[in-house]
This record gives sequence, structure tokens and C-alpha cells, in this order.
Amino acid sequence: MGDNGGKRTPSMNLAVQVSMRVLAIGTALASMGLMITNHEVASVYGIAFEAKYSDSSAFRYLVYADIAISALTLFTLVWACLAVRKRGLVFVLFFFDLLATLTAMSAFSAATSEGYIGKYGNTHAGWLPICGYVHGYCNRGTLSLAFSFASFLLLFILTVLTASAARHH
Repeated sequence: MGDNGGKRTPSMNLAVQVSMRVLAIGTALASMGLMITNHEVASVYGIAFEAKYSDSSAFRYLVYADIAISALTLFTLVWACLAVRKRGLVFVLFFFDLLATLTAMSAFSAATSEGYIGKYGNTHAGWLPICGYVHGYCNRGTLSLAFSFASFLLLFILTVLTASAARHH
């Protein structure tokens, strides 16, 4: 990395922070957008039913969490720019990154468990899988979960980077 002996400069660290935060916001918003617009009508034995995200509390939680994560990450994007100039702000940045990461993890986990039941059912509880009837709904839900997981991974990496920066200040 040139003249600085392989060490990151504050401007390089800020560029990494900004790009990862923008990606985290994008993946959270993509997850939210896919889930909100996810609905499909199917007919089983002549009976029509509609599968939509709002019927599941776990999917609603994922949508609300993605909105909160996007807003919080946008806030920390501005905060990160300030933290480069003022060293005392790094711990607060770490706290908000940790909060966003834990929220992303819990929402992804809850929605994944709901998706698993939709795909495979639960024979012990008598719940039948529905993905055989609403393929598009399940595919969009899976894609939404993939974006949600990507958002979690980005936030986790940001939390580790911020913790490292807070340790060095």
C-alpha cells in the first residue's frame, strides 16, 4: 500500500466503511422490497388461497427490521464520516453497528425458520409445505432471505472493523 508500510490510512478506512455501509443499506432494502411485494394466489383442490408476506409475523418482522437497519446504517454512515475526525465517536459507532448486526441476525433467523416450514412443513404439528403450490412466492422469499443474509454479513464485518478501530483509539 505504498508509502505507509501496509497500514490503512483514515481515508482508506473511511472508503471501506462507506462502501460497506452503502452495500448493507442496499441489500437490506432489496430484501425488504422483495418481501413486501411477495404475494401469489394459488388454487388447491379448487379452493383459492393467497400467500402474502403479511400473513407471517416472522416475515413482517424481517420487513420492519430491514427498514430499521437501513435507517440505522444510513445514520452510521454519517456518523462514520464524523468519527474519522473525532476519535471519541468510534465507540458509539461500534454500539450502533452491533445493534444493527444483532437485529439483522434475529430477523433473518426468524424469517428463515418460517421459510423452512413453508418449504418442508412440520409433520409433527400437521403443517403441510406450501411451496409446491406457490413456487413464485417461495422463490421470492428465498431471494429476500439471501439479501437479508448478505446484509447481516456486511454488518458483521463492519462491526468487527469498528471494534478494531475502537480498540486502537
